[in-house]
Amino acid sequence: MEVAELDPKRTKSYVEEVFRKVKEKPGVEDILIMNHSGVPVKTSMDRQESLQYACLYDNLREKCQAFLSKLEPAQTLTFLRVRTKYHEVLITPDAKITVLVVQNAKDTFINMNASH
Repeated sequence: MEVAELDPKRTKSYVEEVFRKVKEKPGVEDILIMNHSGVPVKTSMDRQESLQYACLYDNLREKCQAFLSKLEPAQTLTFLRVRTKYHEVLITPDAKITVLVVQNAKDTFINMNASH
């Protein structure tokens, strides 16, 4: 019996599969997959926008990691969710790739309360 690999390789086919699976989810507007250096390797955005998001993410990651280190020194960022009234950004970094997803976050709850 073969043991599942704990740290799977992030090959081009792996990146393509992640991209495809995320794109199928309802509400997804944009996807950006970056390599371990923060360079976009697959995206639904135009080139300039993906480079801008990658740079902004790197700054955000540094700030979050500094905060987590103060909170609990041994912790590293594994998932980040940032939400506004209309959009939500989900970020999942690991040692090989980072997946950044921008999705529509319009709630039917907000719309139902507005009508009352």
